[in-house]
Amino acid sequence: MRQLPGTFLVFAVISSAVVGSTGCATNAAESAAEAAFTRGTKNLLPNELFDDNLVTAVGKPLEEQVEQPIAFPHSTHAQTLGMECQYCHSSARKGVHAGVPSTQLCMGCHNLVPTEGRPELDKLKDYYAKEEPIPWVKVHDLPDFVYFNHKRHVTGGVQCQECHGQVQEMGVAARVATLEMGWCLDCHAQHDSIDENYGTKAELRRAELKDCYTCHK
Repeated sequence: MRQLPGTFLVFAVISSAVVGSTGCATNAAESAAEAAFTRGTKNLLPNELFDDNLVTAVGKPLEEQVEQPIAFPHSTHAQTLGMECQYCHSSARKGVHAGVPSTQLCMGCHNLVPTEGRPELDKLKDYYAKEEPIPWVKVHDLPDFVYFNHKRHVTGGVQCQECHGQVQEMGVAARVATLEMGWCLDCHAQHDSIDENYGTKAELRRAELKDCYTCHK
């Protein structure tokens, strides 16, 4: 088959034009995305579309206590008695969810504690007698489109207080961090545990943690 002279030249000119225009469009799109979704942004929408009533981390407003079926005093257990968070939330180091203690676990201690004049303990023993789980209300509840693995963070050296606040000083738990995308990205960008766990590959790991698929599977 006879090859026409100049075919490759024409193809090269057309390809350069297409690639050049695509590159400009890509750069413009990236610039626009960076302006709308900066790392420090605390919501998932551009500011002009953000409604103050829209929250991406489901739950009560910051610092507001959630009404629970039993007014569990974290300060008594975690600070006064010195109990580890993972004694009650044992799934945190083993799986995606931290979990809540069963009624049986609570009663392992409270079978020995007098309930007279302590109505919250009466509630606990009532749930236990009826063989019903305590209907705790979630304080930290991420949207379904967000994937968060407690195990990766706990075994990686992240302390509970970094996300949940000084729980050992709280009565009924309250949310103290936004848990929104910008907040998480800021943490991934600077947390010391990444340097400690990955050494010379720490910056590569930080780059991986910026991938959308890390949290949105």
